[in-house]
Amino acid sequence: MHVDIEGATRIARLAAEFDWTWAVDDLEPFCAQAGWELVELRHAGASMRTNFHVSQPTANMFGRQHRMDWISIFVSDLADDATPMTVVRPLLIEGFTNLDVAFTALLGTATSAEPGPEATIRWDLPKAVITLHRGVSAIHLRLTSSGYQAWVDEPEPEYEDED
Repeated sequence: MHVDIEGATRIARLAAEFDWTWAVDDLEPFCAQAGWELVELRHAGASMRTNFHVSQPTANMFGRQHRMDWISIFVSDLADDATPMTVVRPLLIEGFTNLDVAFTALLGTATSAEPGPEATIRWDLPKAVITLHRGVSAIHLRLTSSGYQAWVDEPEPEYEDED
């Protein structure tokens, strides 16, 4: 299981420095700077081919109404179903730890971290929210609009019981 730490770190740096408006118009210049290919632009998103050295060098953008909400990128190989989790899990944990060290050196101390089998580490930066997520079968890097992340982070309204 390969984790492209160099590629992920390069994209995190680019995302931190990119002049985001989070309009769909940002996607082509971002892909050009990243060295990625924009494969398909759809109504609610896009698919891209990355230059990461992983089994599925792909990224997907999700958004609506000409706005980008987030970009999700595979930064590790995708484990196949035939490989036992007892083999995959330690490799994902090691790769995730190495990414955490590299990202912390680049971006500073994380804003938040959620440990567990599907761990998440997040950096809230002025132009983007950068998140590493260790899933069951791969590690994803997510670049999120600060405005969208703030909306997601809003607490649910509390409703009083009217009995």
